[in-house]
Amino acid sequence: MLPTTSKGRTSSSSTSRVNSPTFPQYLRRIIKWQQMDIEYTFWQMLYLCTSPKVVYQHTKFHKQTKNQWARDDPAFVVISSLLLAVATLAYCAAYDHSAGHAVFVVISVVLFHFLITGAGLATCCWFLTNAYLREEAPNSHVVEQRVEWQV
Repeated sequence: MLPTTSKGRTSSSSTSRVNSPTFPQYLRRIIKWQQMDIEYTFWQMLYLCTSPKVVYQHTKFHKQTKNQWARDDPAFVVISSLLLAVATLAYCAAYDHSAGHAVFVVISVVLFHFLITGAGLATCCWFLTNAYLREEAPNSHVVEQRVEWQV
């Protein structure tokens, strides 16, 4: 039987997903390297540079199977942060004079420019997408499409 939703009510699976504490679980997974899919993360980074269509197709398939756009593991964010820190350290080693200033630059680039600014931009895009870019379901046999907020 197909899942049904209407405008006035939500199904039990979407309610449990909204009420479940996914963000603290996401943060707990940052510490556990064994739970991260590092190989898939590097594959995704490589194909985002060479063939983004393939990554989109895999993401679309993930949406169809798990009904979720975002990834469950924080490996992409962790690897991106580490690569950004290495690139910033290389820049500071080439152009900076003091180690203290280099540490400040690395922390500000990773924390402020990448994580905080990225979370703010993701929040704005999440709001705009769910508020203005969604199509209304033509009948009750279609699963409601919403973009979830997850980094």
